Amino acid sequence: MTRRMSVIVCIALSFIFLFIAVGYAALSDDMNITGKAEIYVPEGLFITGIITSGTNNVDHQSVSFVQYTTTVDSTIDKKNDTTTTTSSRPGRPGTTTTTTYAGSVTYRVTVFNNTNYEYAYRGLYYQKNLSGYNGNSSVEKSNSDAKLGVVVTFDNGDSIVAPGETLTFTVIYTVGNSMDDDTDWKTLLNFQFGINVESEAAAIDAVHSKFLNILNTPSTYTTLYEAIDDKFDGAQEWTSNYMGNVSDAVDADSYVVETLFAGQLNMIINGVVTPATVLIKHEALDNNNLTGDSYTVQYNNSSTPTTYRGCEMTLYLTIDPLTTANGLCPVYVTVFTCDSDENGNVLGKWYKIGDTYYGKTNIVGYKGEYGGTGSFVTDNWIAYEEYYSPVSDYSYTVPEGDSIKNITRVVDQNAINAFQRLLNDAKAMIDDLTYAGTGITIVEEAYEAARRYYTLDENGNPVAIQNVTRAQLIPIMTNIDYALIEAQKAIDELYKQ
Repeated sequence: MTRRMSVIVCIALSFIFLFIAVGYAALSDDMNITGKAEIYVPEGLFITGIITSGTNNVDHQSVSFVQYTTTVDSTIDKKNDTTTTTSSRPGRPGTTTTTTYAGSVTYRVTVFNNTNYEYAYRGLYYQKNLSGYNGNSSVEKSNSDAKLGVVVTFDNGDSIVAPGETLTFTVIYTVGNSMDDDTDWKTLLNFQFGINVESEAAAIDAVHSKFLNILNTPSTYTTLYEAIDDKFDGAQEWTSNYMGNVSDAVDADSYVVETLFAGQLNMIINGVVTPATVLIKHEALDNNNLTGDSYTVQYNNSSTPTTYRGCEMTLYLTIDPLTTANGLCPVYVTVFTCDSDENGNVLGKWYKIGDTYYGKTNIVGYKGEYGGTGSFVTDNWIAYEEYYSPVSDYSYTVPEGDSIKNITRVVDQNAINAFQRLLNDAKAMIDDLTYAGTGITIVEEAYEAARRYYTLDENGNPVAIQNVTRAQLIPIMTNIDYALIEAQKAIDELYKQ
């Protein structure tokens, strides 16, 4: 496979390498060297500090957290057993009494919510059999004499953290009586938080907002791109270009996706714990090589690599439990793309194209096994009949049974006509010399951003290109429509004065 980056070559091998790659790689994003360095802080909820507030019967302990996650790396070594020897005669062996003690460490953990969404604590999440972490296989979520107990408590019972706020909670690790002393008990545990929203629509918006953040952050985009790319083995193309957090997914896939989304998939919708399942597919959808990125693969039966251009990232999302074998599940589908040059290099930012479409597909096992559960078939997804109105002057209906590829590639004359009207309105406002306030700036920017989808006639008036797809036009139309509304508000406000 091509485009492998050494910093994340181990991402699919273990949990710890994944979290370190995602967490620490983010430190290098968006560095501005203008006399001072500014470190990019990603969206999400993450630990900002841990202090040790008490120990009992331990020889030593250490604790740290993985940057920009809620994952805690700790080591505890309880003290040796106390041994007493008595003898009734000098030089004669006596009796030996051994007293075993449990050891414990108390931490105070502070998390910060760097999103626009409220978060709530969901619970402890960890991999039982994690190489190098012998304590993970012994963890219980309560105090135990036989196990390594982990108990989480919140001040006043409050486990919710608002946008822009911090929350501090207490974690007690207890190494049980029967656990060996003189042993470093090492754990890597994730204290899992999830978004707390009032509706399914708000939850979907949160996931899409986070996914755009993932795509537009260099380290997380690279992590996702490489993780998908690394799956391809030259034989099973259909399984190579997607990954997800479905229940029976291989560990590496789930860890990548769950970590990148930083709790956005662990939802609490109107008080009900509702995990979201996503599959992210990397493929060319809109038949345009100048939108989307590219990747190169080496097929087993070919000596010449094959390059795929104009590849979108498509997010398939469901909150269905996916437990009914051979059943159907409702799935939302949203396509994201970016502009690229003739060599496949990404230009500018990724953005959402079209709307979020509602449909259904078959429940299967993660590798496509019919009769299995836990995942769904992206290739078999078909739309429900739905009415959409992305801008005030344009609406359309997706027919029952349409595929996402058909929806993305359709050329809709009504959309082109609505686009032309928006262009005309934007041009008229720009040319209106009676108003030159700040509101006109966003109209000029939106008009210029649409430039690739219109030409100018001999009089300098915009003429919409006729073969542009609906999906390509919708984000451009939405942008112009919003700019015109905001500019009109500014004009109306000016005339009130």
